[in-house]
Amino acid sequence: MTSHPVQRSRGRVAGEILLWSAATVCVAAAHAGAVALLLQEPELVAADAAPPSAIMIELAPEPVAEKVEEEQIVPDQVDAEEIKTASHEPMPEPVEQPEPEPIVEPPVEEVVEQVPEPVAEPVIEPPPLEPEPLPDPVEEIDPIEQMVMAQLENVAVPIPVMRPPPPAPVEEKPKKQEAKKPVAKPKAPPPPASEAARKAKAEVAQADRTAAKATSSGGGRNVSPAKWQSRLMSHLERRKRYPSEARSNRQEGTVYVRFRIDDGGNVLSVSLSRSSGHSSLDQAVLDMVRRASPVPAPPAGVSKTITAPVRFNIR
Repeated sequence: MTSHPVQRSRGRVAGEILLWSAATVCVAAAHAGAVALLLQEPELVAADAAPPSAIMIELAPEPVAEKVEEEQIVPDQVDAEEIKTASHEPMPEPVEQPEPEPIVEPPVEEVVEQVPEPVAEPVIEPPPLEPEPLPDPVEEIDPIEQMVMAQLENVAVPIPVMRPPPPAPVEEKPKKQEAKKPVAKPKAPPPPASEAARKAKAEVAQADRTAAKATSSGGGRNVSPAKWQSRLMSHLERRKRYPSEARSNRQEGTVYVRFRIDDGGNVLSVSLSRSSGHSSLDQAVLDMVRRASPVPAPPAGVSKTITAPVRFNIR
């Protein structure tokens, strides 16, 4: 690394030496020319003039190649006296500058980067495949030989005659005694109707007569809708019959019946609006409305299509 500055300093010193040598030669030549000019024209010089002073030219010492690094030429150190003394000395022959020795650069050590060797990744070997079991050898089946049926001659074979089996002995079964038929007992006469039932029937008959009179006389026209509705429900309730089958099975429910009447209270049509879930109760309500016709005549302005609920409860 230090070879480059040394080489530069040597080159700079050699250049300065050549420069000053050339300058010295030029100055000496100029002085020599001036002296020659003065010698050619002596008459122009005055008699009392003093002879020209000698010009001393002092040449710089020869450069030493070995001490180039230590010596440095300073131009200010050359004075006139050295130039005067140098003028009497003979001109030295120009010294050839030795060529600077080529500076051998130290070999640069090549820095080899140590590249880490690639670590080989572990190769995971797949588990060895189990060899598939070879199929069982198939036994070769011999080809089925065709069976040749030989035609046999029809030989008459006597068919044996089956003898009938002997009759089995018949066992005499004992005669069964005739079962005695039960004697039918005479049914007891139905109990007489209770007095409450008689009173209810009498009340129904009386209400029918009253309703018929009111219908024929037109008295229902002057009744309010609320009062007529109450009469209508009472009229239907008196004709309600609880079916015996439903009562024995303890069937209860509410049947919604829809029927349409005319101005005289006659029932024109009847149907179920909502069933109770028991067919016997539904049928009993339909029969009740048919039996109740004619019902109390509706007042003016009341719809003649009625939907009424009929409840069946076992008390």
